[in-house]
Amino acid sequence: MNPDSPAIRIIPPTARQVLSENAGVSFDEEGDSETQDKDGLVMRCWGIDRRAPSAGVPRLQLWCVIVLAILVSGCQSPNARTNRAPLAAELQERTCHDLPAESSPCESILPPDVDLLDGLSEEEAIATALWNNAQFHSTLSQLGMAWGDIVQSGLLTNPQFQYYFGGGSKQIEYTLYLPVEALVLRKQRITITEREYCRVSQELVQNGLNLVRDVRVAYADFVFAVERASLAEEALQVRSNIADLSEKQFEAGDIGELESMTARIEALRAESDAAGLREQVVIARELVANLMGIGTMNLEFLPSDQHQAVTSEFDPDVLLADALISRPDLRAAQYAIAAADHRGRLAHWLWLRFDGIVDGNAGGSGATNIGPGIRFDIPIFDRNEGGIIRADWTTDQALHNFDAVRDSVVMEVRTAAAQLRQADASLSILQEDVLPPLREAIHLSEQAYRDGGISFLLTLQSTTQFLDARARELELSAARHRALAELERSVGRRLVTPQDSVDPVESSPLLLDEEIPVQELE
Repeated sequence: MNPDSPAIRIIPPTARQVLSENAGVSFDEEGDSETQDKDGLVMRCWGIDRRAPSAGVPRLQLWCVIVLAILVSGCQSPNARTNRAPLAAELQERTCHDLPAESSPCESILPPDVDLLDGLSEEEAIATALWNNAQFHSTLSQLGMAWGDIVQSGLLTNPQFQYYFGGGSKQIEYTLYLPVEALVLRKQRITITEREYCRVSQELVQNGLNLVRDVRVAYADFVFAVERASLAEEALQVRSNIADLSEKQFEAGDIGELESMTARIEALRAESDAAGLREQVVIARELVANLMGIGTMNLEFLPSDQHQAVTSEFDPDVLLADALISRPDLRAAQYAIAAADHRGRLAHWLWLRFDGIVDGNAGGSGATNIGPGIRFDIPIFDRNEGGIIRADWTTDQALHNFDAVRDSVVMEVRTAAAQLRQADASLSILQEDVLPPLREAIHLSEQAYRDGGISFLLTLQSTTQFLDARARELELSAARHRALAELERSVGRRLVTPQDSVDPVESSPLLLDEEIPVQELE
C-alpha cells in the first residue's frame, strides 16, 4: 500500500457479516469493502471517495448499521439467577444441613426428610428453619445484589455518538467518543466487587449459624417447657393424692382441719402451676414454629428429642484457635479490609477521564474525511483528594472493625465454654449428690405419713424439695444445651455430630481459593 494513500480500515469478521447481510456490502480478498450505488459506481466505504462525490451517503448508511448492530447486541437481558451452591456447601459443612436451590416468597415448604407426625426433632427444626425462615431468606437476597454489583463492575462505559445534520453546503458531522479509562480501571472495580461478594457470602453463612443457634436455643426451651409441664402434672398428681389422704385422715380424726386445708391448698396451687405451664408449652412451640418459618401453617407438634448428655470436655484454647481461623464473620471482616484497600487504590485514579475520539464529516461542499483524536481531563483542580481521604479512613474503619470482631470471637468462645462447664458441673452434682437422697427422703416421708408417723408439713417439705430439684435438673439440662449451641455458633461449626447426620464435621475453607492475611493488608 502506498504510504501517501488514505488509510483503509479492516472490518472485523463479525462486522463484515452484519454489513454483508444488511447493507449489501461485499468484501474483496484483501478485506476492503466495496458496494455499488444506484448508478453502478464502485465505492470504497472505508477510505476517501476516489470515484464519486456522493460517497457520503453510503458512509452514513454504514455508520447507522454499525450503531444499530451495537444497540441490538446490548439488548440481551441479564441472568438474574444467583448460584447458591458455594454458600449451601459451606453451611452444609458447618451445620450438617443444606439450603434449598431457590426460595419463593409467601410459601413454606417442609424439607423432604421432615415428618411432624412422629414429633419434631432438633435436626428437623434446624433443617426446616434453613428452608423457610423468612428473615434469613430475605438476607440471602443480598447475595444476588452483590452478584449484580460484580456484573455491573465488569461492564464498560457506553460510547457516545455525536451527530450534526447537514443541509445545503453544510457537511454532515459525526463524532464517536470511546471511554478508555473504563478499560484501565475495570480490573480494580471487579476486584472490589468480588471482595464485597465474598464478604456478603461470609456474613450470610454467619447469619445461617446464628439462625441455627436460635433454633437450637428455642428447641431447648421447648423441650424444657414440655418436660416442666409434665413434671407439674406429676406434682399435681402427688399433691392431689396427699390431699385425698389428708381428707381421709381428717375424717378419721387423725389430723386437724388446718393440716387438711393446707394439703388441699397445695393441691390447688399445683393445679394452677400446671395450667400455666401448659400454656408455656404453647408459647415455646409458637416460638419454634416462627423460627422454622411455618407459623402460618397452624401445626401442632411436640418435641421428639429429650435432652441427652453431651460432653463438655473441650479445650477452650483449641476451640479459640479454630474460631479465629474459620469464623465466617471474621472472614467477612477480612474481605471488608481487602475491599477497602482496593477502593483506596482506585480512589487515586477516579479523576481519570480519557476518551478516544473518531471524528468525521461527509457531504456538503467539503471533502469527506475521518480521523482519530483524544480527549482527557487535566487534573489541575480536582484529583479526588476528598475521595482519597475518605477511602483511607474507610480502610482504617475496616481494620478496627476486624479487631472488634476478633475480640468478640474471643469473648464469645471463652464465655460459652465457661457456661457449658458451669451447667455440666452443676447438673452432675445435682444428679449424683442431690437427687438420690431426695428420692429416698420423699419415699420414706410418704410412707411415714400414710402410717401416721410424721406430720403433713414434713411430707410437704420433702415433696417440695424433690420437685424443686427435679425442676432445677430440667433447667440445668436446658442451660447445658443452650451453652453448647452458643459454643458451636461461637466456634463456627458443629462440635458434636448430630445422630441423624452422616456428614463429617470439619472446618470449611474460604469461598475463594485466595487467603487474605490481615497482617499483609495492614
